[in-house]
Amino acid sequence: MKNQEPVPQDVDKNADEDEVYQEVKESEKIPVTIVSGFLGAGKTTLVNHILKGDHGMKIAVVENEFGEVSIDNDLVSENLKAAESIVTMDNGCVCCTVRGDLIRALTQLLENETKFDAVLVETTGLADPAPVAFTFYMNPDINENYKIDSILTLVDSKHIKVHLEEEKPEGAVNEAVQQVAFADRILLNKTDLVSADELSEIKSVIKSINGFAEVIECQQSKVPLSKILGVNSFSIEKTLEVDPDFLLDDEIEADVPGDDDQQASKRRRKKKVHDLSGVGSVGITLEGDLDDVVFNAFMQQLLQSKARDLYRSKGVLSIHGQGNIKFVFQGVHEQINFGPSQSIWEEDEKRINKLVFIGRGLNRKELEESFRGCLYVPLPEGWETSMDDYGRRYYFHSESRKTQWTRPTA
Repeated sequence: MKNQEPVPQDVDKNADEDEVYQEVKESEKIPVTIVSGFLGAGKTTLVNHILKGDHGMKIAVVENEFGEVSIDNDLVSENLKAAESIVTMDNGCVCCTVRGDLIRALTQLLENETKFDAVLVETTGLADPAPVAFTFYMNPDINENYKIDSILTLVDSKHIKVHLEEEKPEGAVNEAVQQVAFADRILLNKTDLVSADELSEIKSVIKSINGFAEVIECQQSKVPLSKILGVNSFSIEKTLEVDPDFLLDDEIEADVPGDDDQQASKRRRKKKVHDLSGVGSVGITLEGDLDDVVFNAFMQQLLQSKARDLYRSKGVLSIHGQGNIKFVFQGVHEQINFGPSQSIWEEDEKRINKLVFIGRGLNRKELEESFRGCLYVPLPEGWETSMDDYGRRYYFHSESRKTQWTRPTA
């Protein structure tokens, strides 16, 4: 008689196979784009393009109650009076008006017979989309069925510079600056209303705030949906695509590959244009392997002291003792998504660690020094390391058997 596999207590052994819980693959989760932008940036037009366009996709647009109504009144008529209302458009897309509870709205969409290709969550009126992003991490049911595809910010080319440079009372938040800072992609709208020189200056200001977001120029919010949906820019794998030119410091010369692979051109980066809010980007590179304990302590201290002002973070890391595994992470405030990359460190590839921070009041010198201190240094002779039953690292001497928590210096 063959041995039978034990049946978990929480699963009925007589249940139909289709009823047994199976984890949804990441690739099968519904991608969500979080959309923000200042009043008049063009969100209304973008949403209406999606709701009425002939694009062949089934898209759900979740409208929040705060801020202006971003869809045509004739599209929703009196349905806006309901606490939560779902309106199906002629092209199969859906508009859901939320009165407070985003989780309830997303759950309601899952119960809809339509299998959506994408969901847009419009966050007008929120300077910080982090609470919306946290919803997809903190709620198990939502995390099981949805994944953040990107954070998209719409920008009005004609007026954005005024908004970004607006001086606020001490302690107040410049909403426009934060919206730019949080974005993975920035839709630079109404480019026909400014000159080429003005457009160039606007892009410089945006890049000074957020150095790794892709900037897409458009007019009347018309943009191929492939540019803003299904881009997977919030994935930690996208961390590997950090622009190497952004990681160069201000006013330095560096070897940058030219058109001919056998040649390199010297290029001096222009001085970054810093906005008046104190929000900016810091990119750091460091060659070598990192000490995981020291790096974790560095990140914990940073998040504890700067979580509120640290809007976005990304990193590509080489950890000592982990072979050719390439680790990547990205985060919003203190919420960090960390794990191994699908790609590895190749045998002839330099182990270049990369960190990108976007936030308020970042001190580049302090960050660089602290990160440099994370490099792995071999232990003094005779010392080894191990883990206790709680996963905490300690050090012991192989001869004297002395043990201690702190790293030995001699």
